[in-house]
Formats: sequence, structure tokens, C-alpha cells
Amino acid sequence: MAHVIETPERRRRRGASAVVRRRATWWLCALVLAGCDAPEVAVDTAAGPGDAPPQAIEDPAETGAPEVPASTDEAPAAPPPQAAATAQAVGRVDPRGARNALERAWLARTGESTAPAEIRRADRATMIYADPRFGAPFRGKLTHGEAFGVYERVASAEPDPECRGGWGRVGAKAFVCLEHTSSTKATPRELPVVARGQLTPHYYARVRRKTAAGEVPAAPRWASRSAMASGAEPIDHLQPDHDYAFERRRSSRGGTVLVDSAFRVVREADVRRLEPSAFAGRDVVVSPLPDEGRLAWSLVWPHASVRAEANVLAPLVDKQPHQAEFFVTDEVVQRRGTQWVAIAGDAKGWVDADEIRRWFPAPPPANTGDDELWIDVELEQQTLAVMLGDAPLFVTMIASGNHKHPTPQGVFRIKTKMATSTMDSQPGDEEAYAVEGVPWAQFFHKRYGLHGTFWHNRFGRRTSHGCVNLSAKDAALVYAMTSPDPLPGWAMAFAHDEVPGTVIRVRKLDAPVPDRRGDAESAID
Repeated sequence: MAHVIETPERRRRRGASAVVRRRATWWLCALVLAGCDAPEVAVDTAAGPGDAPPQAIEDPAETGAPEVPASTDEAPAAPPPQAAATAQAVGRVDPRGARNALERAWLARTGESTAPAEIRRADRATMIYADPRFGAPFRGKLTHGEAFGVYERVASAEPDPECRGGWGRVGAKAFVCLEHTSSTKATPRELPVVARGQLTPHYYARVRRKTAAGEVPAAPRWASRSAMASGAEPIDHLQPDHDYAFERRRSSRGGTVLVDSAFRVVREADVRRLEPSAFAGRDVVVSPLPDEGRLAWSLVWPHASVRAEANVLAPLVDKQPHQAEFFVTDEVVQRRGTQWVAIAGDAKGWVDADEIRRWFPAPPPANTGDDELWIDVELEQQTLAVMLGDAPLFVTMIASGNHKHPTPQGVFRIKTKMATSTMDSQPGDEEAYAVEGVPWAQFFHKRYGLHGTFWHNRFGRRTSHGCVNLSAKDAALVYAMTSPDPLPGWAMAFAHDEVPGTVIRVRKLDAPVPDRRGDAESAID
């Protein structure tokens, strides 16, 4: 599939901040890098993975709520110096050097440059096919109202009276019937579009907590802002165990209101807003890891305590704030049932292993190329790394499946990528839930996937119903780095034989995992 990338010169002029939000402007650069393929399916029809959100965390005390601590077995042997490995990987593919992890990933998969021949608008939700004919395998879906690029007009293999507008190639092995499209001067947008001033594409809310009497406060919903202003009766009420997504936040005489995609409104005062965490992992290309020391994060609120000796009664010599990055050694001692880890660098001290998370890399899966991008999820320490061969590009904390709903282990491929997805509980689930507009979803096995999270800040803890939860910033970045690659205007992408999805390994420390890249089940079933 054709892939659009911003040039380093243009990046320097505009700055490297908010990279993911600005990718829509690549169309103006007229630099389309072919060789990566991505089809999609519309967000309004896709089912979500089995991932129930826990109760929203609104204050620091809840954020640092205790959980059953993960075991802290002996750490695996450290790999070769990661800073050198990353530099070597960057040099292999791009002798000029990449400026950040996202650019590094793009450069690893670039191909021949072409430019779209025309820009069109989808006048209704439109499927993308592997061949220019109805009935061919799906490659994705265009969103109603969104602009997209057409690289060339193509003829159907045989007369097709069902497509009177002719066919257009919109990517590598990706074709659309142009009957229900129109010419436009609009700039195609990278989906999902992030709301202004937000980390996510929507504003999210749920009904407020129960009263002392056990009653759920009412959250009426009106058909429109004008209906509410006129004093009309509400059309219904928001339901418990449901997270709602809203497109806009507006002021009115009755106070701030939230407006959904159907123009229905609720008063913000009647609901509980869900604000996404600002946590973000480490771009190892921008900030290389030192040759000595292991990357770690503080897990607990308000801080992890650093003590002078490996003893809970030893003097406190430092504090690592919640989710702060720092470095530790592999020196570990056991004292009265507590495992202590030595701080790296000049600042001497010891930290309780249960108060931190550490990144333990491992060799790539079998049959992984030196320049192949892949994802490594480690469940014991709740970490995720985007790797290029044996070199890390990006490392962060996650929240995987809890003890009742573990995340499946194995070597998989990403099969479906969705800009946003609605995720619902299944019949027979112990807990009912429904979550609208879950952003940057990437499914790798049945209903399990990576996705952004706006309802908690418990990264580093096993929290989900099986999916791999990422912060909003991290989810957007990882989504932009992996394949299948959605082009602007596409809401969903399917992997296929010619452009298989990015490899993802889910493991627990050094324990072997099955290779499930050949599993035939659909990404969502």
C-alpha cells in the first residue's frame, strides 16, 4: 500500500511535536512511499475486543490503588548494549539517521515514491477490496464524508454493471468502486482525528457514581441543543456500565454540554468526565538508553521510595514520582520477604521491586529479519517495546489482562487496525460493559488487541479484560508505526498475504511461547 511520509526538511521547518496529529498534511508534501499495505473497516460497524474498563480513576489515591504484586523472579540476562544496537539499526536502513522512533519505523518500510492522481470524497461508507470487483476479499473501509487519495483509475477484470462509476486504486492491492464518491479539494485526514486540545479523538463520560442510598444519578439526553434549550423532554437517559463518546463540547445557557455524533446532547454537570492519562513511554531513538543500567518506572502513588540500604527501615534518600523514568542495576537482594533493586548511576540507593516496573528485553522471535519492525509485550513487568530486529525504538508500560482474564501468550501478527472501536461485553460475561470510541485499536488474536485507554491510569498493573491497554499518547504512536498501514481517510485496515501485519510477541520473561502467526481465525469474531 502506498504510504505517505513527511520529509526531514519539512519536519525541521514545522517541528517534531504532535507528529501523529499532523500526518494529514503529508498529502501536501506529495511524497507517497509505496510498499506498505493497509485496508480498513468502518468504526461504526466494528465489534471490539473483550476488554472491560474498570472504574474510572479520578484522584491520585485511586491511581495508586494496590493490586496483587507481580512476582519478581530472577531477571533474565541483559542483552548487548541497547544504545549501540539502536544506533546500528538506524544506520542499517537510513545512513542519514532518523530523528525519532516514528520516523525510524517509516524509513524501515519505505518504497517507491508516487503521488495520488486525484483526491475524492466518500459520499457513503465504502468498502475497499483486494481486486477491482465486488466479492473480492475486503482490504478496508472508507469513512462517510472523508477524503481519500486515488492513485489511478483501473478497469475491472470483467464487465461490472454494479459499479457504474468505475474503479480506483487507493493503495497497494486496494481498490474502491468510485460510484458513490465525488471529487473534492479537501485534504485527506489521518484517522482518528484528535479533538482540539485533547489526547484522544473524543470527549468521554459516564454516569456519576451512586449516591449513599445506592441510587444512580440521572443523566438525561436530549435530541439536540435546541430541544434542550426549548425545555423539551429528554429522549432517554444514559445507562450505567457504559462509557459514552462525544464529538464536541459546547457552552450553552444551561451550562456546558457534550454533543455526540448524532447531535444528541447531555449536560456535562450530569455526567462524570473521563480524562485520559498523560503518561508516555520512552522514544529510544531520541533518548538512547545508556550502556549500563536497566530502564525502570515508578509504579506507586505518590512515589517509589529509594532507601540508603536494602531495608524498609533504612533512611529515605530519594523519591521517584509515580510513572517517572529512572535506571536500576541487575543487583537484587532479598530481605525479609522483600526484593530490593539497586539504583544505577551516582545516586546510590535501593528500591522495593514491587514499587517499580523494569524492562527486560529478549531475543527476537524466530524468522524475524534484522530490519523487521515487531512488538514485544512482556507480561511479568507489564512492558511493551517496538523493536527493529534486536534494537529497541520505543519502550513503555502497559496494562494487560487481569488474573481472571489473562492476555493470551504467543507470537502473533496484527490482523486488523481500527481508528476507533466500540467494545462490549459478551453474553455470559460476569461484568457488563460498553465502551464507545476506543481509539487506536490493533487486534492480533480473536478479540484481543492493543488499544488506547481513557478510563484508567493503572499502567504497569494487570487491569484489563485481556487486551493490552496503552496510554493515549503511546497508542497513537504504536498505531502509526505498525502495519497494516491505514492511509488518510481510512478508518480500518486489514492485513493480507502480500503485506502481513506487524509481528507481536506476548511473553512472560523468558518462558517460551507458541508461534501462532499462522492461526486462521479472524481478528474479530
